[in-house]
Amino acid sequence: MLTTNAAADAVPAAIRIPDRREAVVRDVVLAWRRLIGASSGKTVVACSGGADSVALLLALRSVTRDLVVAWIRHPMRPVEVVATEGERVRVLADALGLDFETDSVALEGGNVEARAREARYEALASIARETDAAWVATGHHADDQLESMIMGLLRGAGPAGLAGAAPRRTLAPGVTLIRPLLGISRTDAERLCADAGWVPCEDTTNADRSRLRAALRHGPLRELATIRPDGPRRAARSAALMWELSELVEEAGAALVGDAVTWNRSYLRSAREVVVAAGLRQAAARLLDGRGRDGLGGRQLDPVIRAIKDHVTDPRVFEWTLGLRVRVTVSRVGLYLKGEA
Repeated sequence: MLTTNAAADAVPAAIRIPDRREAVVRDVVLAWRRLIGASSGKTVVACSGGADSVALLLALRSVTRDLVVAWIRHPMRPVEVVATEGERVRVLADALGLDFETDSVALEGGNVEARAREARYEALASIARETDAAWVATGHHADDQLESMIMGLLRGAGPAGLAGAAPRRTLAPGVTLIRPLLGISRTDAERLCADAGWVPCEDTTNADRSRLRAALRHGPLRELATIRPDGPRRAARSAALMWELSELVEEAGAALVGDAVTWNRSYLRSAREVVVAAGLRQAAARLLDGRGRDGLGGRQLDPVIRAIKDHVTDPRVFEWTLGLRVRVTVSRVGLYLKGEA
């Protein structure tokens, strides 16, 4: 890891730290304070150099210097482009009088985008631990939420999948990921950068319409923005409500399955399908010591839930990923590791 300590206290005239009383800045700061609660300590701001993460950094800098700017290098884009962006983020950190940290990640096999995201979070958690920071803040905003909600709708997701990105979640022991920008739009972020006199970097891969998110962003959602300019902010509110709903479903699912891995079939049949699905996911995660819960989607859950709900009396067995098996009989439903049943 390379580290540059920014010693300058004064911010050059070319960069204007926003007034904390400005509406967008106030919203971001209030969200940040709500997410960290009564806790204190440093916040690592994950900054790619794009408008969203730069806006987050500027807003938080208006109220605190207890920040660490983190930039993560990964091999998915041209080396010269990435190097230029990293240098610009370092310059921005210096201009704001903040410490700058950088790390590199390597990608090996699997879903490249998913692996890159996972590797970045691992690197950010490492930076947080090394700098004694309890929080890692990212620049996901309301437009991202709207895109994620529509993508979830297109794949037939449940409440959690329709809620977009979580406002807050554990990233590593002692490190919490927070997203204070979820209530503001991409346009808000771009305006905040312009008002500060800073030109953000642009990731050209975001224009690759072979990716569903980019296709939505540059196609139907761009058209929608001309009809409902405030759509992303309103969608962000819906996402927040969906997160509350998903938490209620998770609580109901936990109460339904308890600590067991086998259940009376009529007992599960009496519950709502969304609650049964949540309970089965939790039971599976328990059997696998927390692994694989996100991999259990409708393709695997739906046939099992239909079998629980119907009136077929013949035993049926369903093979799930990660070595799991579900057995549905006339009176019982059981979840097992393969080889156990």
